Amino acid sequence: MKKLLSLLKATMSQDMNLFKFRSKNESRARKAVLPVVLVLIVMFSIGSYAMMFAEELAPNHLTYIILTMFIMLTSLLTLIEGVYKSQGILFEAKDNDLLFSLPVSKPKIFFTRVFKLVTFQFLYNSLFMLPAMIVYAMYEKPSIGFYFISLVMLLLLPIIPTIVACIMGYMIKGITSRFKARNIIQVVLTSLILLLVFYASFNMQGMIANITQNANSINEVITKIYYPAGLYINLIQNFNVVDLVILLVINLVPLILFVYIASIFYFKIISKLGEKGNYHKKVGTKKAEKTFSAKSPLSALVGKEMKRFFSTPIFMINAGFGIVLMVAVTIAISLNFDGMINSMMQGQEIEISITEIKEMIPKLYYGFVVFVSCMTSITSSMVSLEGKSFNITKSLPVSAEKILLAKVLTSNIISIPVILVCDIIFFIAFKVAIVDVIFIILASIIMPTFTALIGILMNLKYPKMDATSDTEVVKQSMSSMVSVFIGMFVGMLSIAVILIGSSINLNLFIVLELLVFSIVVFVLWKVLKNYGVKRFKEINV
Repeated sequence: MKKLLSLLKATMSQDMNLFKFRSKNESRARKAVLPVVLVLIVMFSIGSYAMMFAEELAPNHLTYIILTMFIMLTSLLTLIEGVYKSQGILFEAKDNDLLFSLPVSKPKIFFTRVFKLVTFQFLYNSLFMLPAMIVYAMYEKPSIGFYFISLVMLLLLPIIPTIVACIMGYMIKGITSRFKARNIIQVVLTSLILLLVFYASFNMQGMIANITQNANSINEVITKIYYPAGLYINLIQNFNVVDLVILLVINLVPLILFVYIASIFYFKIISKLGEKGNYHKKVGTKKAEKTFSAKSPLSALVGKEMKRFFSTPIFMINAGFGIVLMVAVTIAISLNFDGMINSMMQGQEIEISITEIKEMIPKLYYGFVVFVSCMTSITSSMVSLEGKSFNITKSLPVSAEKILLAKVLTSNIISIPVILVCDIIFFIAFKVAIVDVIFIILASIIMPTFTALIGILMNLKYPKMDATSDTEVVKQSMSSMVSVFIGMFVGMLSIAVILIGSSINLNLFIVLELLVFSIVVFVLWKVLKNYGVKRFKEINV
């Protein structure tokens, strides 16, 4: 037990440092301001949605259905997060070799990995469940037992979805470990799973309009799909020790069995991944001829960044999923527009025809391009992913400005061509007017550049050079989080411009928006050349 506790302490102290900044002069309160503000904004937004449901359900004493729905939603999001978060925490941690050399049993090592993953998922779940629980308490005024049961449920909630996500991660890693191009295969399989989950959750939105009319039926369906949700509702309404024991057993027993059984296969997969590729050497009298091609410093730097991107599955999946989603949506609406719209409008009382939507589709697609571009943040992890090799990069006989430019160009080379290809498919399918073609193409170039500059500046501001895994950099660093929130805000602002401008002069609004973003891109580049270069030189590993 002492070894296990020491191992847990060491593991968690390395990875649970999301809000740890390097500056020694900053006060603790100042460090915590931005994370706390971002968390409060998210929780306030979630709480607002819960309040909307509560206002309709509370008069009929059905407020508990909010908790049921949020448990299902949170479990689904945990599953999505866990599928690719498990890749870095379980399989690609940089301290694997150190841990495996310790005199600790395999199940204990694997348990620390799973415990860390469940802990991150618990923090993620709390953003959604705490607002829902608070709204329920505001309307129903429950007894003190509600808070105890809710705390237990909050602790247990991430376990089953995380186990399922880890099994999916096992399957992906087990399959890809047999192939030479394992990274590409892993990314493809994980992206397919995420797209399937996204598609399934997307089609569930048709149920939302009927929640207040069919609340009991929906609650019954959810509790049948996810039995712990039903147990939790029974416990907060009529406490029963037997139900509490069952709730604990159906969560903890699978966790224990999973840790014990999976630890056996875990080390086999890690061992397989650690094997070097097969190198075929020619035996003969002639020496192997090597050819070299000269490259400019900038193209060599871009090539280095491209290799890092395509050799890091978690980086590809997290940063590139928005692009994958854009390809999927573009192809779907181009091949079966009527079917997609009918699926989206199912169960919703919207008095608008498919013909009217088709007339608006160029502007909607423009907003979609802006939103996807803003949510695709590649550069927000590029500096941190260099880790201990960052000093080598700094020592290259190349200016810091050129190194930073290479990172921005790499992001654009990855995202812009794919977006432009999607644009062409869309133009052909919908015969778009020339003015909308210009708007969409300009957005496809300006917005990815805007996002790339924001990302690299945030990564320079909040570098995470001591991460023990790529997952910690990509998913749990301050720069990634801030970049995503900025992108989300800008994307929603762009959609708001479309909604406001549609009643006045939408083309004029879009022209002004593109002009503003062009100016902002120019300003950000100037900031990168000055502040960015200065900050680049200050970072030491």
